[in-house]
Amino acid sequence: MKNHFRQSGAVLVVALLLLLVITLVSVASMQRSVLQERMTANLYERQLAVQQVEAALRSAENWVAAQLPDPRTRIPAENWFYDLPLINVIDRWQDPATQWRAAPPINPGMSSTAQYFIEYLGEWPSPVNPDCASATTIEPDCLSPTFRITARNIVTEGTPVVLMQTIWRL
Repeated sequence: MKNHFRQSGAVLVVALLLLLVITLVSVASMQRSVLQERMTANLYERQLAVQQVEAALRSAENWVAAQLPDPRTRIPAENWFYDLPLINVIDRWQDPATQWRAAPPINPGMSSTAQYFIEYLGEWPSPVNPDCASATTIEPDCLSPTFRITARNIVTEGTPVVLMQTIWRL
C-alpha cells in the first residue's frame, strides 16, 4: 500500500500533454480547411466573373452582326460604340469617361454584372490572306471593317477583376 501513496501524477501530465498536442493538430487542421474553403470560393467567384464577361462579349458580337451590312452607321447613335481609337490617348477601357453598355444577364433572374463597349478599328486585311493589302491592286474582298469589343465585369467588394477583348470583322 505504500506504493499507492507514492504516485506523483505522471499519468496526468502525460494525458494533458497528449490533449494539448491533439488540440494543436485539430486547430491547424481547421485553419487549413478554412483556407481551402476561401480558395474554393474565390475560384468560384472568378469563374462566374469570366463566364459573365464571355457572355457580354457574345452579346456584343451578336449586336454587331445584327447591324449588318455596315455597323459603322450606328457609331454616332450609340454612346458606347466608338470610332477609331486615338494614338497617344489613354486606352478606352482605362478611361473613366468611357461609356459602357450593360450586358444581359447570363441566367434569368440574375442581375447583370458585365458591361461592354465596341470600337471601330478601321479596314484590315483578312487573316487568311494578310499580304493582300500590300499588292499593287487590292482585291475588293481584301479589306473589311474590323471591330474591337472590350468587356468587363462590374467589380464589387470581394469580386475579381476580369477584362477581355475580342476582334470581330465582317
